[in-house]
Amino acid sequence: MPSLNELLDHTLPLNRKERYYTGTVLPAIVTSDNFAHLARLARLLPTGELTIRADPDDCTVLFFTEYGLSESAIGPAANRFDELPAGKDTPDVVILITEPNPVLIALEAKLYDRPSKPDLLKQLAAQSQLLTVLTRQLAKMLTRDVSLMHAALLPEPLAAAVGDLGIPVITWEALRDLYRDVAPPYFAAILRTALERYPQLVSKWAGYQDAEIAGAKLVQRYLDGDRTYPWMGRGEGGLFGPRVANDIRTAGWRTHPYQCAKNEITNNRNWFAVADFITKLRDAGQLPEPPQRKP
Repeated sequence: MPSLNELLDHTLPLNRKERYYTGTVLPAIVTSDNFAHLARLARLLPTGELTIRADPDDCTVLFFTEYGLSESAIGPAANRFDELPAGKDTPDVVILITEPNPVLIALEAKLYDRPSKPDLLKQLAAQSQLLTVLTRQLAKMLTRDVSLMHAALLPEPLAAAVGDLGIPVITWEALRDLYRDVAPPYFAAILRTALERYPQLVSKWAGYQDAEIAGAKLVQRYLDGDRTYPWMGRGEGGLFGPRVANDIRTAGWRTHPYQCAKNEITNNRNWFAVADFITKLRDAGQLPEPPQRKP
């Protein structure tokens, strides 16, 4: 009698597409037992109290994945909107809960895809514009204020690498743990296996980088002897470009998340050695000189 892992290892390999996890696995887990546990999301997100009733004749929730408003608001539905958001940058999961206070939960999820932080921020900003308009329209329809809970759902390693995104970040690991006792065993196991196999299945970083780390942390790691990421990148000319110059002039280098690489990036002037960056910081008085060795 084969196990799930044995089937995955010897027949169809595990699905790496994110829409499988956002459109199938996540709904199966959080809406189990006819939505009885969906309100647990309030433990991960600052939504306030959530009242969930999923009886079609007495309903407080709309749950959509892969939702495209522009494709959905046609015919009579379009007449409900006096303003339709431009663009199609809808998050992966959209949940409207109407009681006790209406809230629109919008989750942008990543699992094996590993975008750079600037790309992710650009995507979230486009979604925010759409969601702001949508929330305003919903408030008119419900004749009540509708709060927006826009959040990112990421695996822990990606969440640690990208840092602050300006919106709440929850992790797949936290979701797994929160629903461990109520999730359907099959889909709980799928998610658990997906996270266990993350190091083998995750995509390479977009571009050249292996990670993104704030400058102060990266520099301190190097000074402490950690050579995991001896190379770093910054656009518009790297070490001698205007961005690095501004980073040093404003001391913004301390918090800026730099692209980092384990191996030297050749034939790309945007990449340079962390050691050379440290030298430039010392020349600018941003770091103390190393202690002199006693003769």
